[in-house]
Amino acid sequence: MSNGKKSKIKTELFFEIVEKLGSWEEQSGFLDNKVNLQRLAKTLHTNSTYLSKVINTHKNKNFASYLKDIRITYAINHLKENPKIVKTKSMIQIAEMYGFNSISVFTKSFKNKTGVTPGVFFKRILEDEWRKSTGT
Repeated sequence: MSNGKKSKIKTELFFEIVEKLGSWEEQSGFLDNKVNLQRLAKTLHTNSTYLSKVINTHKNKNFASYLKDIRITYAINHLKENPKIVKTKSMIQIAEMYGFNSISVFTKSFKNKTGVTPGVFFKRILEDEWRKSTGT
């Protein structure tokens, strides 16, 4: 007979981790390009098994997908608010600003989330900025 060795997290602990994860997100901890499941678990004073379960359950995705998604969402909003970044930084500098260590991962994550490449998105931001400045 199997005793179901899948560890269950007590509800109280689950929501404590959810709360800590929310605070970490608010502080933009996801922009740290060195963050991984183990480091984040240590930062949140929990273990990686529990943190992984919380992210899988609460965010409905694995840690890597969650991290890429939150970074891209932040990047989109930040770039829309700060279009000058697109004019003054290279693609790798922009990728690194949002916690990515490689252009290919940044591009793939960006396209998966938005349906367009970062280059197309940047061009649209610049076109919107130009329209605003010329009033057309």
